[in-house]
Amino acid sequence: MKVRFTRTAQRDLAQIYDYISQDSPDIASRFVARLIDRSRALTDNPFERRATDEANTRVLVAPRLRYLIFYTIAEDEIHITHIRHTSYVASSPSRLGSMIVA
Repeated sequence: MKVRFTRTAQRDLAQIYDYISQDSPDIASRFVARLIDRSRALTDNPFERRATDEANTRVLVAPRLRYLIFYTIAEDEIHITHIRHTSYVASSPSRLGSMIVA
């Protein structure tokens, strides 16, 4: 199974990096890498994570990182649609956009 990040998820990662890098670019790079690693780990058991109210959308809770990774599963691919801080209430986590392969 492949993991793909939508453009929206890519923007989320860029914004997370930009925010953290104000204090430390090195920590920001490592933090974003950890979020990407957690997303890639979904290939082991993609259906194990929580379902959401949005059709076909699941969420991986990364508690130590305090982020929610929203994703959908389509055939042999996992689409990361949004990455949100736990304090942020997303209005529509299932929007897809163009994707890249992780």
